[in-house]
Amino acid sequence: MKHLLALFAVCLLAVLPVEGQNIKVLQFNLLENDMTANLHGTQKLDQNGEKAALIKIQAPEKGFTFDGGSMGIVAREDHEGEIWLYVPRRSKKLTIQHKDYSVLRDYYYEVPVEGARTYEMYLDIGIGRYVTITSEVANSTIYIDGENCGPSPVNHKYLNYGRHTIRATKDRYEGEQTLVITTEDAEGLRIVNVPQRDMSDHFGDVTVSVDNKADIWFEDRNVGNGIWQTQLREGTYVVETRKTDCDPEKTSFTVVAQRQNEIKAAPPSPHTGKLNIYTRPRDVDAISNGSTPIDLSEVHTLPIGTYQLSLSRKGYVPKSVEYTVRHNETTRDTIALERIKYIKPAAFYFGAGYTLWSMGGISALAGVVYKNYDLQVGYTFGLGSSDDVPWYSTDGNDTYLSTMSYKRSTFAVKLGYQFELTERLGITPQLGYEIERLSGSVVGGTNSYGDGAAADCISIGAKLLYAPMQRLYLFASPAYSLGIMKDDNFKQIADNSNISAGGFMMSLGAIFNF
Repeated sequence: MKHLLALFAVCLLAVLPVEGQNIKVLQFNLLENDMTANLHGTQKLDQNGEKAALIKIQAPEKGFTFDGGSMGIVAREDHEGEIWLYVPRRSKKLTIQHKDYSVLRDYYYEVPVEGARTYEMYLDIGIGRYVTITSEVANSTIYIDGENCGPSPVNHKYLNYGRHTIRATKDRYEGEQTLVITTEDAEGLRIVNVPQRDMSDHFGDVTVSVDNKADIWFEDRNVGNGIWQTQLREGTYVVETRKTDCDPEKTSFTVVAQRQNEIKAAPPSPHTGKLNIYTRPRDVDAISNGSTPIDLSEVHTLPIGTYQLSLSRKGYVPKSVEYTVRHNETTRDTIALERIKYIKPAAFYFGAGYTLWSMGGISALAGVVYKNYDLQVGYTFGLGSSDDVPWYSTDGNDTYLSTMSYKRSTFAVKLGYQFELTERLGITPQLGYEIERLSGSVVGGTNSYGDGAAADCISIGAKLLYAPMQRLYLFASPAYSLGIMKDDNFKQIADNSNISAGGFMMSLGAIFNF
């Protein structure tokens, strides 16, 4: 009958509104060995410059407020599990209130309050009791109704009236105890010791691994990086993997007793953003970070970071760009590739070829194109020899002197304007000035005559260009030159041979441009 009445009281309290409960002070006493109120960093001074007293208040809930009356309150600090209230020395009373409970007015301290001393106070709101929980195995983890309350002993835990399940675990030792708190329990502290026993038969070896060396968290603790090895009781558990710039991932697993349990945890998901690149033309070849092909005709979701893109397409100038992808953002851009200018409006070039002429030879040329204006210099080293040219005296006796053979070399400067006919074909009409010089060798006789003879010419022609590939031209340059000035030797040679200043010529060769 006695137990039935107690349980009835518990049930009645459960349905009563909390506003009807009274605040009580269960105990107030001096902590002889606690020097917190007198240590540098934790001591406080009142308005008179004297060291205040410290009351460490154990409260069953948050939301309590305090009023020291005319003596006032020096300071308040909320710490884990308790309230630190600093009051002036010689304080007499305290008013304690909470919005959900009745006010405790003018509570008079049970012992004198002295400055620089530390005191302890327990508050009761009339719906439970304070309990201290210990375990047979030191530092066991204590669970109260499934809540992790930390390692044993768990001191001054306020538990509401009713039934509570208390578990204690450490390594392979476990214990569980049911605690019923009723109104018949004494108002002082209740001490509960949880017995434990070896549960080795119910444990299995566990190895949890995760890629990318992510951190592994278990029950709000970081237990490993990349791999975690432990022993767990049979049952179902959850681990969480975490890494910077990633969203955490949870993995549930079941432990089988007396077995090696290998668990592959899901790696954290990298933070991602989107890359949306529009290209002109659309169909281009793109490589990301030097090795990974990427289709830029699609929007890509990528891990955050920096990406170097190399874009190319046949007939277009390759281009390299860099983008930073940010978390939950879309990076957009438009890239236009330039067509390769095979016939370049601005370039420096040099080349070589062969000039077909009555006395042909090897030609070298160089030049510069700027805004399609083409300035070219060239030199043709003569290889073909002229017919034999006899030399006679000019004193009227026509005495035979010698027979000579000549080769012709030409220095030319030409100015033209370049036209692009097609993507790979061009033509440059040219107007030029040439200096022809003859070098002679003796064929018959002993003396040399006419060596170094020179003539000045003007020329008109064109340079036809074909670009089989970038930076290379194949050219053909037909031209006609007209002699405008000859020295005496050149005139005499021209009068007695098939050599003439100027004439039609054709140069064929290759040009490299930059």
